[in-house]
Amino acid sequence: MRIAITSDLHLGITENSTIRKLVRTIAAAEPALTVLAGDVGEGLPNFVKCLKLFRQLPGDVAVLAGNHDVWSGENHSSQDLLERYLPDAVQAEEMIWLEKNVWVRDGVAVAGSLAWYDYSAADPSLPSYRPGFFAGLKSHYNMDAEYIDWAWSDREVATRLGNALCERLEKLEADSGVNKLFLISHVPLFEEQMLRKPNDFDWGFSNAYFGNLTLGTQVLKASKKLQAVISGHTHIERFEQIKRFEQIKRFGFFENHSLPVAVLMASFPEALRLVIPWRNLDFEDKAYQAFLQQLGYAHNTGTVYENPLLILPKNQLCVTTPQGSSAHELRNEVVKGSGRAKK
Repeated sequence: MRIAITSDLHLGITENSTIRKLVRTIAAAEPALTVLAGDVGEGLPNFVKCLKLFRQLPGDVAVLAGNHDVWSGENHSSQDLLERYLPDAVQAEEMIWLEKNVWVRDGVAVAGSLAWYDYSAADPSLPSYRPGFFAGLKSHYNMDAEYIDWAWSDREVATRLGNALCERLEKLEADSGVNKLFLISHVPLFEEQMLRKPNDFDWGFSNAYFGNLTLGTQVLKASKKLQAVISGHTHIERFEQIKRFEQIKRFGFFENHSLPVAVLMASFPEALRLVIPWRNLDFEDKAYQAFLQQLGYAHNTGTVYENPLLILPKNQLCVTTPQGSSAHELRNEVVKGSGRAKK
């Protein structure tokens, strides 16, 4: 089994031909599931056009909205896009709207959410500003302030989507037929997914609109079956580990588990490329250990993933194997300088 994940395609900014190349690469990998993790297209027509490019893929296709996908237009409010037009477009292409549904096969489940930001990802070194302060200055840092027109506050949207996601996770946790769970979100959920720039106030402040650490805490409580969390939104590649301490009821002590978390690369008009092959991988294999080190991973030896996860970030991809592969491009600097463009 393979699961392909891509995010922040932004058809309308990214050229059609580039995304077609991505689709061919994914098709060659023959995934059981492909996930489009938000910011699919610029405006509803481009959202629909992008879906159509993916509908001939082998396996299933699941879709999430990103913040750009719910930007209001002349004929569509943000709320109508999230609750009606985007889900209807996904259903029309016989794809899975992952904001309301989950995908399950052979004991593996995939759940997801847009997971709106709630300001909790602002740099921890900043003063404890009130939510209204972040809301009031949002137009200086993020274009959502101009194009999102729903009546809810950011924190209300974050709570609404987060609670619904946790309900889906809890149902999967109680499902004896599910052994492993992968979570896909547009907005990152963990500190380890954020890029911090000490002494850069604007960067630290703008991170308030690029993560939801509150939901990350809730997710960890909701699911012990969680195998990995993959997000988009920031466009800045991250591959990290979260240490989880879980009590083993039978013996009464705590065991240390590592949870891989990632943010997928995105850049215009080109993109770095990566495939992580998870096919019965033995982490004691030296070649594979070297491959993971290049990506920034650190795994305990002896672990075997019986159900592989295939990560395909963004536009241009190459299928990579541990032996004879090179990841020299994977850690290239994404953001030059300290400034962050409005997104």
